[in-house]
Amino acid sequence: MQLNATKLANAAAITVFILYVVCTLFVAIAPEFSMTILAGAMHLPSAADALGEVEVTLGGFLLGLIPLVISGYVAAYLVATLYNKAVKA
Repeated sequence: MQLNATKLANAAAITVFILYVVCTLFVAIAPEFSMTILAGAMHLPSAADALGEVEVTLGGFLLGLIPLVISGYVAAYLVATLYNKAVKA
């Protein structure tokens, strides 16, 4: 079975977009709790000590969103392409 690389890449990009928007909304609504979760994931006593105060801005949102969506698209496209080549072999 061959994977459609473009469809998989589009699905991955849309998924990354949705997850990033949800995460950003979570940070905007509950910044302290978000930093607590981040600190736990990074094994830090406090993410605020390392990152300072958190503020969600449109520029920061776009600066994170655009590269992540592009990376998600490229990664999924590459996975599908490599998978299709492996299946043919």
